[in-house]
Amino acid sequence: MAAEADCAHVIIIIAMKEEAAPLVEFYRLEPLGSSPFIEPSPMVAWRGTLRNGLLLHVVWCGHDERFGVNNVATTAAAVSTYAAVAAFGKPALLLSAGTAGGFGQRGARVGDVYLSTKCVFHSRRIPVSDGTLEEYGFGHFRSPPLAGLAAAAGLKQGVVSTSDSLDCTPTDMDLMMAEGAVVKEMECAAVAWVCQNLHVPFVAVKSITDIVDGQKATRAEFESNLHAASSALQHRLAAVLDLVAGRPLSVWARGPHATYANEREAEASPMSAHTSHDFKQGSSPWSGQRKSADSLSGNSILAIAMFLGMVTLLSRRR
Repeated sequence: MAAEADCAHVIIIIAMKEEAAPLVEFYRLEPLGSSPFIEPSPMVAWRGTLRNGLLLHVVWCGHDERFGVNNVATTAAAVSTYAAVAAFGKPALLLSAGTAGGFGQRGARVGDVYLSTKCVFHSRRIPVSDGTLEEYGFGHFRSPPLAGLAAAAGLKQGVVSTSDSLDCTPTDMDLMMAEGAVVKEMECAAVAWVCQNLHVPFVAVKSITDIVDGQKATRAEFESNLHAASSALQHRLAAVLDLVAGRPLSVWARGPHATYANEREAEASPMSAHTSHDFKQGSSPWSGQRKSADSLSGNSILAIAMFLGMVTLLSRRR
């Protein structure tokens, strides 16, 4: 079996221009000179090579000319994903990034950023006698095991549930609860379906704008928190891209992987080669974990030394 390749190329699919803008600005990504997509296509793409050598393509699903809005929801997301892989080749990792609603009863708060463990459809209901199409409708698209990446990048993890509607019916809510959904949004499962068929590793990164089971109206809460949630998304995506660059995804399967996080702490920030920004050493999202691990290690050694001393003393008394 061939060895797993290091992560050298990432594609990010984003539905809204407002969600893409902070990331494009942060990395100073360059728009492609000519569209790589079949013309006329609404999708817009940016490209950059980060300082850690990672090739990054960001694809916005574009603008709908008829209605003057972002191309949100599953159809545009699926088409954009397929077009991006066809244009740029299979990446080591494809991300569906953006904003979403979260379930307060399961710990979600506005501003939290989640890494998916699984993506499902909650409104694609296809009941038949043998149940096969019903399961197909739900999808159950599992993300690669990346618990270590989530811990190192300061992300929560959970099930992401997808539909084409901003609101939800009582049946939708029952299905989301049954699936253990923590995040509700409008693209991820469609992107995951394309990636599954193309054999491309996929994960969703979603920043919470509103609480689905909260007291505030979803639309008002979403609109008031969109800017802040998009900024939080950009910061966490930067951490994710810095961590995955140049390593196989499998190293992040379990635990916090402090060794890899500590190595990254001393490296330059993950900016494009032509940017002048830098992180201060020690300001990375995993620096606190490193200090905690060092402190725990020191305390453990002290406890062992005290225990051995007591054993020696008791032996002498006997």
